[in-house]
Amino acid sequence: MNLKLSMITDEATQSLPDAIHLARQLSMSGLELRTVENTAVAALTADTLKKYRRMTDDAGLAVCSLSSDFCKCDFAPDALPGEMEKLQRLLDAAETLNCPVIRGFSFWQKEGDDMNAIADFLRRAAEMAGARGRTICFEADPHVHTSTHVALAALLRQVNSPFAAAIYDPGNSVWVHETPYPDGYEAIAPFIRHVHIKDAVAVNGEAEAVCPGTGLVDYPGLLRQLKKDGYTGYFSMETHYRKASALSEELLKRPGGSSFSEGGWEAMVESVQAFVRMYQSL
Repeated sequence: MNLKLSMITDEATQSLPDAIHLARQLSMSGLELRTVENTAVAALTADTLKKYRRMTDDAGLAVCSLSSDFCKCDFAPDALPGEMEKLQRLLDAAETLNCPVIRGFSFWQKEGDDMNAIADFLRRAAEMAGARGRTICFEADPHVHTSTHVALAALLRQVNSPFAAAIYDPGNSVWVHETPYPDGYEAIAPFIRHVHIKDAVAVNGEAEAVCPGTGLVDYPGLLRQLKKDGYTGYFSMETHYRKASALSEELLKRPGGSSFSEGGWEAMVESVQAFVRMYQSL
């Protein structure tokens, strides 16, 4: 299993040139974009996207995923056209950046939502992405309907599209008291296209992000299993770890922007070095 390493750039900085410098310093081969210069990836202009493509190409770095907030909103009739418009912008961005993957979610947790209707909507979105040669990778997140990987796997079976896959984020499992590995992994393994790296511990019953390898995720066991199962995708650092202080609940719910990036550079360096050591020890 060759290590294909990337990071969500705003975990360390809002500056793409600085992110490129850091990625090369840490021997990464890819970048994942969420917010750059305080602008969400879906809102970047066509000229800016072309500039970013030149910069990443010149640096020899792939844009491996667009870490968007597609469907991280209420499942409401008046919201759905806007999400489809957002997806069109993301598909345009992915085409410009030669990026194969767009991240998506399953709408904010809200009692009474019709999961059959949600699956139908996400299927239409996935087919739209597939027509443009892209895949939407959905993420289990503590704040959305599929808060666990077990729930996400069930929804993806219902969506039943070759263009709908999963981001496996073992750290997110800690926030919802799902055992990241083996439970979360075994549930979502058939759908994994992309992996996010974070770790967390429980503090007074609440999860708190820490350097990978120091929390509740069994990374040695997980990495051995991924190698055994033939995973060939990216490991993308989305640490949520900050050395000086923990991120606020609101920033965890809606990550991005300069306040989110603050204090992330040093934590990213520490996290990458720790993860690479674990990987190399297999």
